[in-house]
Amino acid sequence: MHELIILATINAKNKLYGATASDFSAVAPNIQQGLLAQYIRSKGLRVETIESDVLNITIQDLVHILKEKKPRLLGIIATGANPASSTMAMDGVNAFFAQYLPNKDNTASFVWGPHPTVLPERTLRETGADFVVRHEGWDTIPALFNALQKKENPHTIPDLSWIDAQGACQASPDAPLRDNLDTLPSVDWDLMDPRRYRAHNWHCFDDLTRRTPYAVIWTSFGCPFQCNFCSINNLFGKRTQRFRGMDHVINEISILVERHKVRNIKIMDELFVANEARMDTFCDRLEPKGYDLNLWAYARVDTVTPRILQRLRKAGLRWISYGFETASAELLKNTRKGTVAVNAAKIIESTREAGIFICADVVFGLPGETHQSMDNTYAFLVKHNFEYVNMYPVFPYPGTDLFDKAGPRTWKEYSLYGYDCVPMAGDNLTAAQILRFRDEAFVRYHSRPAYLAMIEQKFSAHTRAHIEAMTKTPLRRRILEESPCP
Repeated sequence: MHELIILATINAKNKLYGATASDFSAVAPNIQQGLLAQYIRSKGLRVETIESDVLNITIQDLVHILKEKKPRLLGIIATGANPASSTMAMDGVNAFFAQYLPNKDNTASFVWGPHPTVLPERTLRETGADFVVRHEGWDTIPALFNALQKKENPHTIPDLSWIDAQGACQASPDAPLRDNLDTLPSVDWDLMDPRRYRAHNWHCFDDLTRRTPYAVIWTSFGCPFQCNFCSINNLFGKRTQRFRGMDHVINEISILVERHKVRNIKIMDELFVANEARMDTFCDRLEPKGYDLNLWAYARVDTVTPRILQRLRKAGLRWISYGFETASAELLKNTRKGTVAVNAAKIIESTREAGIFICADVVFGLPGETHQSMDNTYAFLVKHNFEYVNMYPVFPYPGTDLFDKAGPRTWKEYSLYGYDCVPMAGDNLTAAQILRFRDEAFVRYHSRPAYLAMIEQKFSAHTRAHIEAMTKTPLRRRILEESPCP
């Protein structure tokens, strides 16, 4: 047994992403894993990370590696590029423990992520792990390791859940959220080599040959808004947004550009453009550096202004993702998103005038959805001819209002591109009808002559050909094969 902590992700990409797992999907760094590892190192402990999904390490190979390394503590990181991916990752996590536990030595294990945080007992019983580390885990993981080393009782350490000798689930108290995020170390990009990673295809429509090196940075945690379908705050336990100091943000960008030659950077904040004064500070610090950046970030249509969009573009923001969700004011109101009164057309116009490309995000299957409202949302997308569109069915994520209403589910059903995908059924539509509409609408939108002509004019003929190949790559769906609905 070695004095070592290993933090590992599970490789289930081919199962989760289906036909998109090769050329079209991103290969993203797991920032949460990198941050946890660097914080543990700052406490003087030895930690290694295994990015199984990035390095294409199978579950069987990971089990073999762990048998050889014999860490004192193993942490399985159940999350990905966004909080919602934590739930779809659980199918792979469960499969890992099914292979790992029969050969388990004295290594203690835990599962960490937004999903385990809100479903600790179910996670413990499904996986057989020794612990769930709830919430952020900064001090919980080092304290757990030290307790194991000293053979002390770990059950007083905050943010732990476990199954006791009588088979009951127990939990220690929650730890308070860390207020000062600048006490956290930055990701070590020498260890998380940006050359391992690849940007989303649409992020690099201007040059698809330069999708790597790639990096993801963070400037805040959480979101203060109340959208009832969103699981972003599962890890934090409340709806709040905490900010990282801008000096640290700009310093990390400088390291990525100057040391690692990174151009493509995703800002992973659920809501980056949230505070105009903070955006001014970001632009004041970044723009004078004159970097050739291709940044993309999330915003709401009610948190941007024409002036700040112009400033962000000069600083290197080339893509912005707006969550339009639906063209129906009634459905939008029911989500508690709070953007019903905003003139989206004016924001779209201002974004384009600033020279920023738009990735539009919409969802199909919100409570009250009908065929007509889905058609209206699709018509909204066509009208504005966005440079790219992400289309999602509604999934009832644990920790949201929708989860308890949806009934029993398996975690593999949450994989948007996977064969076993099953979205939440609507009030008026079946899950199969919603998924079929989503799949057909995605292909139809990105195959339109007007769209392809715009892409070729703004980007290149090569980009157009790439998109044409993407839309000709079929997704297999069990639910559609078994439910040949009209």
